[in-house]
Amino acid sequence: KTYQLFWIFMYWILPGHYILEGLLVTQFYEDDTPIQASLGSPFWDYLGCDHQASQADNTLDCVGSAEEWVFATFGGIFVIDHIPGCIAYLVGLLIITRLVTFWALGHLNYRKA
Repeated sequence: KTYQLFWIFMYWILPGHYILEGLLVTQFYEDDTPIQASLGSPFWDYLGCDHQASQADNTLDCVGSAEEWVFATFGGIFVIDHIPGCIAYLVGLLIITRLVTFWALGHLNYRKA
């Protein structure tokens, strides 16, 4: 949502996206730890807390789970179903990097003897 169209390919190419998604989703999957939503935050909107705000004493009691917070904060694109794809991408990137490194060590020589 916040990226310019020109840079969106970097979001999908760089491994940081897959690492962050894997860490957050696996850490907070089925985590029912209560998290207090801040007024006006995406989490607040996701939980639909506008109707829960108490007008009488001006206290806000809007609580969701850690799993819901991850879903709301990242716009629903970080889900547990993506984990096999994240693992496959990272392992594939590792293998390609190793193969390119081994090829370069064997074929590139900057000290022409």
